[in-house]
Amino acid sequence: MFIMGFILSIQGISAQKVGLVLSGGGAKGATHIGVIKALEENNIPIDYVTGTSIGAIIGSLYAMGYSPEEMLELLLSDEFGYWQSGTVESNYIYSFKKPEPTPEIVHFSVSISDSLSIKPNLFPQSLINPIQMNQAFMGLFAQATAKSFWNFDNLFVPFRCVASDIYNKKSIIFRSGPLADAVRASMSFPLVFKPLWKDSVPLFDGGIYDNFPVTPMQEAFHPDFIFGCAVSGTAVKPSENIYNQLETMVMQKTVYDIPEEDGMMLKFSFPNVSLLDFQRAKELMDIGYYRTLELIDSIKGRVPREVPLEDVTKRRTEYKESLPPLIFQNINITGVTESQKSYIEAQLHRDINGVFSMEEFKQAYFKMLTYSKIKEIIPHAVYNWREKIFDLNLDVTMSDDVIIGFGGNVSSYQANQLFLGISYQNISSFATDLNANFQVGNSFDGILLNSRFYLQSKIPAYINVQGAFSNKKYAESQSLFYEDIVPSIIKQKELFMSLKFGFPFLGKSKTEIGISYGGLNDYYLQTTNMSFSNAGFDHSQYNILSASFNIERNTLDYNQYPTSGKKQKFRALYAIGSDNFMPSLGSSQERINDKTDNWLKIDGLWNKYFVLHKNFNIGVLGEFVLSSRKLLNNYTATILQAPAFSPTPHSTIVFNEAFRANQYVAGGASPIFKLSKMAHLRADLFCFAPLKEIKKETIQLENPNQYLDKPYYGKLFRSFEYMGEVALVLQLPFASISLYANGYSYPKNNFNFGINIGYLIFNPRMVN
Repeated sequence: MFIMGFILSIQGISAQKVGLVLSGGGAKGATHIGVIKALEENNIPIDYVTGTSIGAIIGSLYAMGYSPEEMLELLLSDEFGYWQSGTVESNYIYSFKKPEPTPEIVHFSVSISDSLSIKPNLFPQSLINPIQMNQAFMGLFAQATAKSFWNFDNLFVPFRCVASDIYNKKSIIFRSGPLADAVRASMSFPLVFKPLWKDSVPLFDGGIYDNFPVTPMQEAFHPDFIFGCAVSGTAVKPSENIYNQLETMVMQKTVYDIPEEDGMMLKFSFPNVSLLDFQRAKELMDIGYYRTLELIDSIKGRVPREVPLEDVTKRRTEYKESLPPLIFQNINITGVTESQKSYIEAQLHRDINGVFSMEEFKQAYFKMLTYSKIKEIIPHAVYNWREKIFDLNLDVTMSDDVIIGFGGNVSSYQANQLFLGISYQNISSFATDLNANFQVGNSFDGILLNSRFYLQSKIPAYINVQGAFSNKKYAESQSLFYEDIVPSIIKQKELFMSLKFGFPFLGKSKTEIGISYGGLNDYYLQTTNMSFSNAGFDHSQYNILSASFNIERNTLDYNQYPTSGKKQKFRALYAIGSDNFMPSLGSSQERINDKTDNWLKIDGLWNKYFVLHKNFNIGVLGEFVLSSRKLLNNYTATILQAPAFSPTPHSTIVFNEAFRANQYVAGGASPIFKLSKMAHLRADLFCFAPLKEIKKETIQLENPNQYLDKPYYGKLFRSFEYMGEVALVLQLPFASISLYANGYSYPKNNFNFGINIGYLIFNPRMVN
């Protein structure tokens, strides 16, 4: 009996349990992976895990069977980059419902469904858009949640994580429920990530109140030995990094310590690693690995029990193989009215019916969120044990009914614009978008009225009714928002209405078939060699009826100065119209009435950005125009109506006749050096080649002091023009700021430099 008791006592010692505590600290938490790797390779058991923030992410991955190598691979993957940046991959961008770009910077939401309320939205609710994380965390944690029966003690390794209830000023410990929600709440760093709401209370990063959850470990599991890893909270010097400053402001003082009688710990200091520096994960993992190896003999002296890595790997494989497949069938929608629910269900069932996979859901999920009326979708996967399949619960939040937007551009050059936009969106049996946009400035004035009705047809489709008035002015004016004493030498006024029918093309692109009717009026001086006080404008008027066919796909990340994605566009347009020319008073030119013309125009654009290095992208652009439009009665009228090549913001506001032609090819490249996630330095270099240059021949009129520039075509490919721009760009979540310098091959010595704050986006044109 004595021998048996001795054996049992030895077994009790060898069966001691080990808990692993992982602190928060953003990207610095990649160090935790190295710690786990070193412990596993030296047969030191990990029986329980608790973590906060990044410690909750790493801890939860380990708790549901991820190996250290798999965790590192995930942190370095493109998918993880999308999650922690909120970027939607180009494969999931749905051009069919992508909103048309506007120069909006700030907007106010007005809810008219209940009591009238106005909510300003100068800044986004979070720096990182939650659209990616909502779906990614569900897919990542759904299977382990199902197998555990929502009890974290039943995971591969029992697990706890901590979040913060800032209203009641206390920590919240997650021990059950959806694992995705627990981890999401624990890592929701204020302002960076949107909080998770639970019982009408927003939950934020657990590090606010407990960034090193030793007490939750002791209270939940009572381990015999605790090993801790702290990557935050050590004394650091003040940092200029905004994320580090934010971390210092938000996190309350935490004691990073484990009593000697309870265990051991490692403390790391990374003053030069910011919250989202996950690209340094391999470097940080290695630091954690080798530092832990230095303590291995001491750890083994405290933990005589060993669990061979082969046994852990075998159990991990068996656990993963026992997870239920992530396959869905039933969809439940909450948070919306019955009519909105019916609309969303109809949209979903176009793409997913019966049994569907996570990939199929992602396609439908991002497609729905392209429509801006649907503000957010929080998905939950609930396992149906009877049917052995997951049910999909979607909690949908709609945007307010009316959005009032303000924006435009402030510039050191003649591009100061003010923008006001009013939009109304409604979902019932079908979706309705009503928009009114107004712009005023010293370069452009305009009104755009747009109505779009998305049909509940078998094939997605919409009907779009649009009316636009535009007044484009070209002048060397330096005034702010109003026209200077010096008048514009060119004014182009345009008023048209269009009716378009749109539908998806090849899944990702948008096709539009439309008709338009409108009047175009050009006012111009055919020469500037005169006193402005005596100047009289010639007037060309065009009444045009057109039919068009357009295919477009746009996945560019920014509407101005993009750095990734691609844009492809093809359009065929047939137009018929009349040409009326009214010379200025005192001119010897003859008046022309109702000269009819018809022409076919085909144009296309291809613009794509390639990632060559983590800090270097290059964009490539190609564009062509082929038009059978005849030359008009004078050179100025002809060149004004000729399509323009304007690939940069500056080129859209200047009139440069050398970059206009009825038929041309153009292209160029844009090397981009990424200085940070929001700032980059770029060079935009382009070449323009008209098939036949529009040239002019000066003819003397009856009045000996008056001349007419008669247009004619030059020889094939005899003219080449160039433009280049260098810009330092800061892309804020709500505006673009650019400091630029550019030059054109024509006129000679045409160099410009300046600054733009905002966006230069104008109304669509009818035929150009």
